[in-house]
Amino acid sequence: MPGYHREFKLYDTKRKTQFIEHLQEAYERQRIAERVDEIALKIEEKNCANDEDIDAYNKLDEEIVELIRSAAAKVGRVDFGYQRSPDLCIARKRIRMHKKIMSCIRNNIKYTEKLKSLAEELEYDLPRQESITMKQAYTNVCEAWKEKRIIEKEDGERRARWLDEICREIARETGGDADK
Repeated sequence: MPGYHREFKLYDTKRKTQFIEHLQEAYERQRIAERVDEIALKIEEKNCANDEDIDAYNKLDEEIVELIRSAAAKVGRVDFGYQRSPDLCIARKRIRMHKKIMSCIRNNIKYTEKLKSLAEELEYDLPRQESITMKQAYTNVCEAWKEKRIIEKEDGERRARWLDEICREIARETGGDADK
């Protein structure tokens, strides 16, 4: 199902506990237990379930399944922490681009449109497919990873400079003091 691709493992105690907490909060907020009791009481009073009761139960069942999925998606989210700097984002895109180039060469297929648009975005001239070997493509992927690791080491300082530039720009636009 689209949107529910996030997951966590049951041996991950922290996330498992968070999942249970989120699910309990949602159950209380939606009054699931009381609504189940209401439906059960109606059925018990009549000694049978009619179509209205069955529809109410099915609707409640679907809501419970959605609450479970929602709690799992919320807990399964990856926390990337601070906002990433543009340099780090570009380095990750370079890795992805070189991996796609290597994949095209390995599978002997033409460059895809996504690869071409990614190369254009990064202002990278794609080599002719016939002129690059698998070994060269692999070397390019390794170089892109090395570059990314270097950027990651310096990313704290780069991020601070980048955020400082943004603050100064906002201060200029709003007429505030850029040093504060």
